[in-house]
Amino acid sequence: MIRGGTCPRCRTGEVLAVLRLPRSWTNTSGSLVRGTRDVLLCAACDADDPLAGPVVTYFAVHGRARPQDAALLAACLLRWIAGARPAEPDERALRAEAEAWRRGDL
Repeated sequence: MIRGGTCPRCRTGEVLAVLRLPRSWTNTSGSLVRGTRDVLLCAACDADDPLAGPVVTYFAVHGRARPQDAALLAACLLRWIAGARPAEPDERALRAEAEAWRRGDL
C-alpha cells in the first residue's frame, strides 16, 4: 500500500492505496505489449464507494496504519481490491483535449 500524494482525479484528495493490475494489448505491428494499470483509492473521490469507504474511514479515524489493526485493515483492503476496476477513459474529454491541442489552446 502506498499512502500519500494528491489524487490525479480530483487534485484535492489524498491517495490512500494503489492497486497495480497487469495489462497487455497488441500494438499496430502485432506485437504483444505488457504493462500495468493503476487503480487509486482516494480519500475524497472514493469516500462514498461501498468497497473503499471502510478504508477511507479507517485512515480518517486513525491517520495511519497501526500494527494492532493489521487484520482489520487487510480485510478492508482485500474487499476493495476484489471490486476495484480501472476507470475507463472519457472519450469525449479526450476528443475535446485533442481538439484544443490542434487549435493551439493547450
